[in-house]
Amino acid sequence: MAFTNNLNPYSRAPTSLAIFKRGNSKGAAAKLPKPDPANPDRFLSTISSAADFYPEYISLLRNGPLPLITRIASPDKYEQAVYKYQFESKESDLEEAQANMDAFFSAPDVWADQKMREQRGERAVFKYAKPLETEKVLLSVIWGSLVFFAIGKIIWKGILHF
Repeated sequence: MAFTNNLNPYSRAPTSLAIFKRGNSKGAAAKLPKPDPANPDRFLSTISSAADFYPEYISLLRNGPLPLITRIASPDKYEQAVYKYQFESKESDLEEAQANMDAFFSAPDVWADQKMREQRGERAVFKYAKPLETEKVLLSVIWGSLVFFAIGKIIWKGILHF
């Protein structure tokens, strides 16, 4: 199967893979972002705004620091990636589109592989916007605290106090 896009949400090449052709319920098209007539590289949401996105800490807990850094450092890039994914995949759920882009920013190769396998029928469609499990969140916070403490201690003892 030949395709022209490497699944990069910022690519300007048209997507010819069927992974973006999942059909959702009728009427969902009214909720989808539309290309900006003044700038075809941008997308305008008809019903949502950046204020409707879930909080930054959810990105951190779901997919680690890379999507969080992208959200903070380049909020427009992040917002446009979510809207472009929504438009191309016909995904009417903003949270699912946002969770997919968090997964993309965390590990683009793994995300692309998952989408290609879903399209070929080798894997079930993975819902990235599953609710966070309390146990996973707790373990992540504990692990992150220990790593932060260890790095802080190394810096305090090793670098600041020769």
